[in-house]
Amino acid sequence: MEKIKYPEVMIDINKLIEETQNNPHLKNFTVTEENLNECLIFLDEQANCHSCQGLDNCPNHQKGYVLAKKGEEFQLVKCHFKEDIDAKNNQNELIHTLYMPKSIRDASLAEFNINTPERVNSLKKATEFINTYSKNSFKEGLMLSGGFRTGKTYLLGAIANELAKKKLNSLLIYFPDLIRELKSALNTPRFDELINELKEIDVLMIDDLGSESMTQWVRDEIFGPIINYRLAEGKALFISTNLSFNQLLPYFTLGKDQIEQTKAMRILSRLLELVENVSFGNTPYKNL
Repeated sequence: MEKIKYPEVMIDINKLIEETQNNPHLKNFTVTEENLNECLIFLDEQANCHSCQGLDNCPNHQKGYVLAKKGEEFQLVKCHFKEDIDAKNNQNELIHTLYMPKSIRDASLAEFNINTPERVNSLKKATEFINTYSKNSFKEGLMLSGGFRTGKTYLLGAIANELAKKKLNSLLIYFPDLIRELKSALNTPRFDELINELKEIDVLMIDDLGSESMTQWVRDEIFGPIINYRLAEGKALFISTNLSFNQLLPYFTLGKDQIEQTKAMRILSRLLELVENVSFGNTPYKNL
């Protein structure tokens, strides 16, 4: 069978250059045969971005990027959708969480419910910390004490997100599960890795202290050394607890002899050098 012969399509380069040059997006830009292809890509991508419906539907040559003019040259730059996503990812990398639900990792101060005087005061204290804290100087964290499901954990998550915007690392952990993981990690590299992170992280947030029974091993080998290290190094600490301030001493006291009383008093006194006690009240938090 004889092959069909299609007519050759002739392109008038000079005419295409002239038409391209007349595009208002290329005003004050010199279109040449050498950069014509880039110019055409530039115009396509300008049109794509003008009707953009989000990064997922980006049709540009490189998703999330667009050619932009710089003098008499083009450069590849991120679009604002790509910049927003990268900024969010970078922020998330600064927030380390263990055993925390997504709702807490996505917590926001703007969404924090301030329908009680205690929550108003807690938000004020949290905002003061965020605005004034830096790695180079010690600042007291907060110990949020109040009833179950009152929003303490949500506020910790919101604080962590605000600190990440300032490029500060935080670790938010659920205390009972932390203890279980440490027990299972004994005599493994994971144990030392986790202890070091608890000591070294810029801001440590311990959630639900008091819901797990205290033991001598946890108090003397885990909690005490971490508190001592962070106090000595001036590293910030936050705690949420269902215990009142007056219940903390008996929580850390594991016997009736003088040695036990002294150990508990030592931990409590050091703890109170690291945090300011803030009452959260007992009103249920409607967003939880």
